[in-house]
Amino acid sequence: MKDKAVVLMYYGFPEKREEMQDYLRGILHGREPPESLIRENLFKLDVVGGETPSTRIVNSIRDKLEVKLEGEGYKVYLLSKHYIPTITDAPDLVSEEQVFEIPLFPVYSRFIFDGYFEPLESSLKNRKFVRIENIGFDKGIIEFYRRKIRAEKGSIVTFSAHSIPLEGYDTYSESIQILSKEIAGDRKFINIYHSQGPFRPKWLTPNQEYSISFAKENGYKKIEVVPIGFIYDHLEVLYDLDYKLKNDAKRDGIDYERVSLPNDSDVVINAIVNLIKKS
Repeated sequence: MKDKAVVLMYYGFPEKREEMQDYLRGILHGREPPESLIRENLFKLDVVGGETPSTRIVNSIRDKLEVKLEGEGYKVYLLSKHYIPTITDAPDLVSEEQVFEIPLFPVYSRFIFDGYFEPLESSLKNRKFVRIENIGFDKGIIEFYRRKIRAEKGSIVTFSAHSIPLEGYDTYSESIQILSKEIAGDRKFINIYHSQGPFRPKWLTPNQEYSISFAKENGYKKIEVVPIGFIYDHLEVLYDLDYKLKNDAKRDGIDYERVSLPNDSDVVINAIVNLIKKS
């Protein structure tokens, strides 16, 4: 009998070009998105090959997690903030009394996580909730990145994470710094924050261009980017880093290399299972 729900949550992105307008309308709380915003997102989609792998990866995480937890009374769900099915669909799907809430982000941020925890808890009444945070601090994931980093002479290790608005106290940047040091050990590194949105005046910095100026000013020929603020490949990695930052660096004579993400590998599945069983 399955009496425990594991609810994986992610941001979401449309699988089809024709869904873009409705998707952006949802992000804008029902307001009609300007044509420029639709074109911008379609352009990003085209740059990364016409589709983002994120939906396929998160579905694979769900499927593999369900197999890993088979026989232990767990039912695994996948809900999105801005795609289908959404977090608001939870009452029609989730019947279990105990609910493990898992936003698929590696490092806790009040700004990010509250946007997942609070809507889910509001929609599911009289349940026992267990919040799962900081997947990225699992020892297996830390070792995964340690093995990936080359730290070649002439390159600077650059830990990247999604930026957040500077609104109230948030432990996010401190946690990113701690995780960066855990992974880097005695290697020299810098941090950058990218994918700042247009709807807030101030965002966490330094931004991604800082890695280029730092490399030039300190005699490095390459930036080795390690996206520890992400679990899996999606637009903020494939476009903002692998396209935008890579091309900007190239124009300034700096080489770019990006460490692969764990995606739906056993490393991620085991990290999530470890956190569930420790909770």
